[in-house]
Amino acid sequence: MDIGSLESFVLFSELGSFAKVAEKRFRTNAAISAQMKRLEEEFEVQLFRRDGRNVVLTQAGEDLLPFAQYMLDLNRQAKDRLQQNSKPLTLVIGTPSDYANDFLMGILNYVQEIVPDLLTKLVIRSTEELKTAWENDEIDIMLFSSASPIGEASVIGKIRGVWVKSQGVTVSGNPWSVVLYDDSCLFNRHAIRGFKEAGIDYRLVSTSSDTNVIHHLLHKNSVIAAMGDACLTSGLEQVTSPQLPPLPTVYLMVRVSQRFSEIDQDNLAQAMLGILDDNIAAYLTPRSGTTQREMA
Repeated sequence: MDIGSLESFVLFSELGSFAKVAEKRFRTNAAISAQMKRLEEEFEVQLFRRDGRNVVLTQAGEDLLPFAQYMLDLNRQAKDRLQQNSKPLTLVIGTPSDYANDFLMGILNYVQEIVPDLLTKLVIRSTEELKTAWENDEIDIMLFSSASPIGEASVIGKIRGVWVKSQGVTVSGNPWSVVLYDDSCLFNRHAIRGFKEAGIDYRLVSTSSDTNVIHHLLHKNSVIAAMGDACLTSGLEQVTSPQLPPLPTVYLMVRVSQRFSEIDQDNLAQAMLGILDDNIAAYLTPRSGTTQREMA
């Protein structure tokens, strides 16, 4: 059956004129008439009749119309599905901003060797927002930190929380001026609780989920921040003082959705550890070959 003829037939039912159909489809009147004649021959019925000076559908034409519309709709659905399946896969990677710079290229290099012609989309959000997106199946690979290993995820390594400041900047207590990641960050919660429990005087200057904002505040002010030692960058240095509350060691973890079952989660975790810069890898323990199941 000719889809083009069905399209012209349905269009006639809407416009009521072969001439208008021809104009709409950029065809001649004779071409449209030939299409309608082929439909009548195929179904062996008369589809049109004259009503005065107008041409209208016969009862057989009226009966055919909903089926023609249905067949055209099926044709459109089939085209959409085939075109969708022909598009490259899109891998959505979710990470907090403090891990994006150091780990993103490692993930991309690893997965593109396994799944060629892969499109990638990076989602940078807070840890809590990432977890919600994961539950809603909006993320395929999630990088996050946790206070303890999680059975469904693989451990990349451990990251020790440290207090940092900008190099060359003098900082002191009474009170400590502090900038922190937002309250979904484990270091944020431990820092504030530590200050309060120890009765240490502090002033919270700002919080942000954006690493660039944290770094800008550090470089422009006499403030300290709590972050993972694996995330130290050029221009920052560690602050050690008995007046500062201790920060926890957390697990850096990765999860891969079942949609990309060809990407082995444990292997990805080990690959990410292996490709880290020397100055970052030096902070991570264990250094090689340890998965979440072995560390638990």
